[in-house]
Amino acid sequence: MQKSIGFYFNFLSYTHPKKLKKDGFRLFCNPFARKLKPHQLEFLQKGISDTLTLDGYKIQTYQWGNGSKKILLVHGWASHSFRWKAYIEYLVKNDFTVYALDAPAHGLSSGKFIHVVLYAKVINAFLESHSDITSIVSHSIGGFATTYFLDHYKNHSIEKAVIMCAPGEASDFFDFYKQSLGLTTKSVNIIIEEFEAQLGELPSYFSSAKFAESITVPALIIHDKNDMATNFKYSVRLNKHWKNSQLLLTEGLGHDLKSKELVKKVADFVTH
Repeated sequence: MQKSIGFYFNFLSYTHPKKLKKDGFRLFCNPFARKLKPHQLEFLQKGISDTLTLDGYKIQTYQWGNGSKKILLVHGWASHSFRWKAYIEYLVKNDFTVYALDAPAHGLSSGKFIHVVLYAKVINAFLESHSDITSIVSHSIGGFATTYFLDHYKNHSIEKAVIMCAPGEASDFFDFYKQSLGLTTKSVNIIIEEFEAQLGELPSYFSSAKFAESITVPALIIHDKNDMATNFKYSVRLNKHWKNSQLLLTEGLGHDLKSKELVKKVADFVTH
């Protein structure tokens, strides 16, 4: 299947480069997100549901609890707000008001694609309407978007940030697609042209380490050494460039980073 797509894209690079731009960019930004299962929807419906309208998107948002400490949870690629279930249950019991949102093309939000610039714009819009939120906890591509947000949007109320298992370079995504699909350099360059047209910058611009250099918000950066989705080297480098940050490397938790002990460590970090 992958090689068939690659053959098709390589063919388009010579016959219909404009179509390759459109189709290639869509594939790059398509999370192929999983649909919510009944038990996941049942849990999410226990929270207060709302929608945020932004640039034609309807963003699904949630709220649990009514504690004095306000926190926003930002999920990762092909995921949704249910991934935070353990965090939500723990935080609500410990005097938190917990907010979460489904990224475009994820969960119950509308849309067909997602990228870091769009995700950061959604985060900013939500925080503008919830200026009492002081902490943000993010996972995977959500962590990349959060780092971009903290660098590019200066007027926010965030005082603590947690970045979990985040990728570090947009360029690496293109290297992955080139290898896995068997794309030619010509095909990749055509898709990159559309990427630049849509996002305003080349892939090389999107580097979490570069973004972190101007961020002063204290951060806890977490990554598992056995993460098969994103290499922990990204978090090691992010920690070096993020002046006011701590690095926590785990073993055996993988990309999901699901652990009762870790939930408590995250809650302790944003509280103290």
